[in-house]
Amino acid sequence: MSVGRNDPCPCGSGRKYKQCCLSNLELGEARWRAWREAESAVVPAVLEFAGDTWGEAFLKHAFEEFFFGSPDPEDPLTHGKWDQLFLPWFAFDFIPQPPKRAKQTAAWPATTLAEAYLRAHGPHLPAAETRVLRAGAEAPLSFMVVTSVEAGQSVDLRDIMTGDVHQVTERSASTGLRTGHVLLTRVIADGDLAIMSGMGPFPLFPPTHQTVINYRESILRPRGPVNRASVKAAVPEILALYHRLVHEALHPALPRLQNTDGDPLAPATLEFKVRCSVGEAFDRLKVLSLANDDDELLEGASWSDTGELIGVELVWSKRGNTLHRHWDNTTLGNLVLSPGGLSVSVNSTKRARKIRRLVEKHLGDAVLFQRETTESIEALLEAAQHGGGHGDLAEAGPPIEDTPEGRNMLEEMSRRHWEAWVDQKIPALGGVTPREAAKTPLGRERLEVLLAEYAGRHEAAGPRNPFEPDVAWLRERLGLPPGG
Repeated sequence: MSVGRNDPCPCGSGRKYKQCCLSNLELGEARWRAWREAESAVVPAVLEFAGDTWGEAFLKHAFEEFFFGSPDPEDPLTHGKWDQLFLPWFAFDFIPQPPKRAKQTAAWPATTLAEAYLRAHGPHLPAAETRVLRAGAEAPLSFMVVTSVEAGQSVDLRDIMTGDVHQVTERSASTGLRTGHVLLTRVIADGDLAIMSGMGPFPLFPPTHQTVINYRESILRPRGPVNRASVKAAVPEILALYHRLVHEALHPALPRLQNTDGDPLAPATLEFKVRCSVGEAFDRLKVLSLANDDDELLEGASWSDTGELIGVELVWSKRGNTLHRHWDNTTLGNLVLSPGGLSVSVNSTKRARKIRRLVEKHLGDAVLFQRETTESIEALLEAAQHGGGHGDLAEAGPPIEDTPEGRNMLEEMSRRHWEAWVDQKIPALGGVTPREAAKTPLGRERLEVLLAEYAGRHEAAGPRNPFEPDVAWLRERLGLPPGG
């Protein structure tokens, strides 16, 4: 709704808009602009001051410290994008440690450069620039999670390290941020007005939130209280962690594919020479299947004109499942018997070793192992992308969820899975169960992050997958307040 300057103010005060809320908006805009302009002036001024005072070697040393521990400071994917973080870090965080034999035009400072600049030029600076320098030197560079966004206006942040909350006025960056993004940034405030001074060029996705919590709990907290001062002292480590997380996001490793027993996927085909009839081999190997009778096992088998069995496929299976406790059974592989031969397909090295021992045990002298062929993970991924695959990755035929019976079955499996999930140990929760995590402050923090990640996946994915969790139901089951 557009309101004219002379129209009644929408707040209901009875005064004209220009004399009421508009004047407050204009005052707030003017304050934000002055604070932003002061920050934009002092940060490059500190860089120029340092270069003039200590020379090129000093700036080179700062650059090396900024990228210390970074896997790829010259990565073309990130080249030229670090200035927005480097310059405020240089002004507010960098405390140089001069090499013992370095040639220096002047003694390097033992404080941040913002403090050194204040000592040299403070009496001549505008008041706003002085306040920016002091606020920036005190504010820690920290990991913050976006809790709310008003695009083009503001961003609400919570410091993952200290728990401090901020509402920052932000015009441009707010348009590209989403709730759950993890940022490396610094918030500098002037009373109730706050801005970000320097933000890592790559917002990180929600799963990194757990990594930051792990750093805080395993490394930072054992040293003492986690507060602004301790986070400020840990900036070199925090910066190195951010570099690593950015590298992992831009250069993701191949996914660790595994089967439903938790074994790394390595599709393999084993070939055997069989010195007995198909019928005899079938009788010896059928114990590997969980089928109840021969009629069920021989469904789809091939027979000769004389009634002799000449081809049959057996499903190697077992009761239960390692990863999914609610499963009744697990398919481990497929055995195809033909005259003089046996071919076995499995999807892990462990299963390949086991089935070879079992085949040789049951067939004895009547079998001779010939070869094993293993497919590469790259080929497996390509096959999966094109609708092919082995065992746990893909199935032939139309998607099961396209039939009412299939959907009902998947929904029932999903329900049983999530009912069991609350009592399973989850690595993202520090190796405890969701039910246990809900009983402690740290556990609830991790749990909230994980449930928010689940909810975000559902919002981004479109139509609901039957196996997606009902986050509201999980929250109720775990005794968490609705909505997080």
